[in-house]
Amino acid sequence: MSYHFSSLSFRLKSLTVLWLLAALCAIAFTLLLSWRMQGAGAAINDTGSLRMQTYRLALLHNNHASYDEINQQIQQFELTLATLKNGDPKRPLFLPHSQIIEENLRKIQQNWLLIKPHFLQPFQKNNQNIHNIQNLINKIDDLTYAIEQSQSNRLNLLRLFQMSLLVMVLISAVVMVYLLNLWVLEPLGKLQTGVHAIHNGKFGVQVQVDNVSEFAELDDGFNQMSNHLQQLYSNLEQQVTEKTQDLKFKNQTLETLYYFSNFLNQAHNTSAACEGFLQKIISFVPAQASSIRLIDFKRQKLDLIAQIGLPENLQTAAACQRIDDCLCGQAVQKDSWQPIYFHKEIEQITDKTSCSHFGFHYLRVFQIRYKGQDLGMLTLYFHEELELGNLDNLIDSLCQQLGSAVNNLRLTEESRQLAVMQERNLMAQGLHDSIAQTLNFLNLQTQMLESSLKAKNDTEVAETLQFIKDGVKECYDDVRELLLNFRTKITRKEFAEAVDTLAQRFKQQTQNEIEIHWSGDGAPLSSEQQLQFIFILQESLSNIRKHAQANHVSIYFDNADDFTMKIHDNGRGFDVKILDSLSGSHVGLGIMRERALRIHAQFDLQSQSNHGTTIYLKLPKSERILE
Repeated sequence: MSYHFSSLSFRLKSLTVLWLLAALCAIAFTLLLSWRMQGAGAAINDTGSLRMQTYRLALLHNNHASYDEINQQIQQFELTLATLKNGDPKRPLFLPHSQIIEENLRKIQQNWLLIKPHFLQPFQKNNQNIHNIQNLINKIDDLTYAIEQSQSNRLNLLRLFQMSLLVMVLISAVVMVYLLNLWVLEPLGKLQTGVHAIHNGKFGVQVQVDNVSEFAELDDGFNQMSNHLQQLYSNLEQQVTEKTQDLKFKNQTLETLYYFSNFLNQAHNTSAACEGFLQKIISFVPAQASSIRLIDFKRQKLDLIAQIGLPENLQTAAACQRIDDCLCGQAVQKDSWQPIYFHKEIEQITDKTSCSHFGFHYLRVFQIRYKGQDLGMLTLYFHEELELGNLDNLIDSLCQQLGSAVNNLRLTEESRQLAVMQERNLMAQGLHDSIAQTLNFLNLQTQMLESSLKAKNDTEVAETLQFIKDGVKECYDDVRELLLNFRTKITRKEFAEAVDTLAQRFKQQTQNEIEIHWSGDGAPLSSEQQLQFIFILQESLSNIRKHAQANHVSIYFDNADDFTMKIHDNGRGFDVKILDSLSGSHVGLGIMRERALRIHAQFDLQSQSNHGTTIYLKLPKSERILE
């Protein structure tokens, strides 16, 4: 409880709740008084109404009014009297709780019971009745006066409570100002004094801890801060020097990492990357020699890729090429770089090619890895032991970058070789589809020529020779077209020009009409996607030239969300079902489907006998690549 009371928030909340409860009670009481005064005011109005109704009854009775009029007035009088007795919360109306008021109301009821029969009988001048009426009016006046007295007392009480509420507000304001000064302003003043002292250079100044828990925490924190500032200021120069050196090293580290990252990304082969890597390493590491060897686990060999300052014997030493025989190879199989001390084992080393025989008594070996896979090692050669400090972590990070670069270069080379193999495969398929059939035809014609020569049939010989000439020319045209196709290289800006070139070449070869239609204004395709579209267009036009017997070709390009190419000819067409059953012998269509699959495009072929052929190629929006 003492802890809660010492809390400033608890004190302020408690005082606020107390003040709020007192204010609510006072306001509730004044509201109750005002509500009762309102009801008493309505009661005064009704007592006045009783007096007026009594005069009206007497006047109606003296004027010999009808029975109904008098009876209606009597009912109105009794209703008003009952309302005074029972009250009416809706108006509101109710009599104050007072013995005098209740006694006067009871006397009014008694007098009314005495005088009521007089009003119901015919008018007769009777002094006793007049006296009873006057007595009733006096009792009504007494009731009115008693209510007014009670109303006056309540009004005085209401004013008293309002004055008390005003006094409570004033006292609360004074108390709050006093407590604000005691609990808040004075502790803040102490802290402000301490802040001014620190501002003037008086580090270590202490402030008195306040008894309020929040300010006690602030005071304690201020005192700790002051002591810490004093400690910092006492060795500030040393810390500034250390921080400056640390910042300088970090900047150099970032520059080095950026340089290596930029250099390795621009390297075209592993050898160039490793040689440039070593040159930069030697520029900031005081090593007498360095080397990079890549691991070939199949051969269990270490292949020297790059070196600086390494003697010839160490470059060609057999022990330095085997993982298990070389101390560097054994060290790199650990989880991190390993130092090697030759001077501790100099007596056991008999190999003349050992690093120690060339003065390298201390080596540092760093792993070159990529995603947990060992790729090689960086070895730094020193004449004597040297502490590299933070350079160890930097070199280790650089070796990780080199490992990533070596892996990427290997993947790039593998991708290039794979692309070459794929193109060779497509070229072989193209040669088979276009040339092998022609050569087979020429072989058949050659056999027929031999038969004709033996039979000395000059007509068949001449006809066969003409077939052979036509076959050779067709074979030459096919080879020439294939060479032109595979030498095609385009950029994004030359795509439309390449399409026009193919169309003009087709027109020159066949003398057929060809139309090209462009629509859409979408982004251009990537170079690889454009190249595959061109190859498929080349293959389609070649098939039309050889087989379709068409005289008109239309090509449509729609560059919307999806990129679509449609090639239609009015040739003889064919039965697609028969073609599917013989798909193994139609290499050209297989090549087109394979090229479409390479860029994730949708390939479709529609054809009917004597109704032409249509090829659709659609590249979905999700597969488009922006360069």
